Amino acid sequence: MVNADGRRFYDEGEDLWPKRYAIWGRNVAGQPGQIAYSLWDAKVNERFLPPMFGPATAPDIPALVGLLGLDPAAVAATAATVKEYNAAVRPGAFDPSRLDDCATEGLDPPKSHWALPLDTPPYYGIALRPGITFTYLGVRVDSSARVLDAGGRPIGRVFAAGEIMSGNILSSGYLAGFGVTIGHVWGRIAGEAAAS
Repeated sequence: MVNADGRRFYDEGEDLWPKRYAIWGRNVAGQPGQIAYSLWDAKVNERFLPPMFGPATAPDIPALVGLLGLDPAAVAATAATVKEYNAAVRPGAFDPSRLDDCATEGLDPPKSHWALPLDTPPYYGIALRPGITFTYLGVRVDSSARVLDAGGRPIGRVFAAGEIMSGNILSSGYLAGFGVTIGHVWGRIAGEAAAS
């Protein structure tokens, strides 16, 4: 992953995707122009879900990032970034289903897992921008799922569960499937409280 200046800016292999995908919106939002570019090569192209609109494809990295709209200085920087990254990759047993031992050495930021050289054409890439999944805001509730007013007092016969009250539980990051979990758990709490 590189920013508009052609530089890596975060550890792409920090943790399994269900534990880290939500932080990438914040990471990308903090980059110049709030844009980043995901780059990969032919050897991993079939290992993940394809992007919605299809990637750009090219026989080399400079041509690829040129197609993605990076300016000439960023094209050169990206080529240097990929060369530096490839030189830092240390061999290991690649396993996308777990935290494997394929990592970089001496690279800042590191790539902690799933580090494979970007060296097998054709190359693929997509531009990414942040979006809003939720705001970590919503209504405030008590332990019975009763909605509270600005003074912290329960509002009569108003209950909440799920995403509308997720800010009460989530503070940073988001685990895949957590919306379903808080919908079920807090739905039951709210239902029992409302029934009583």
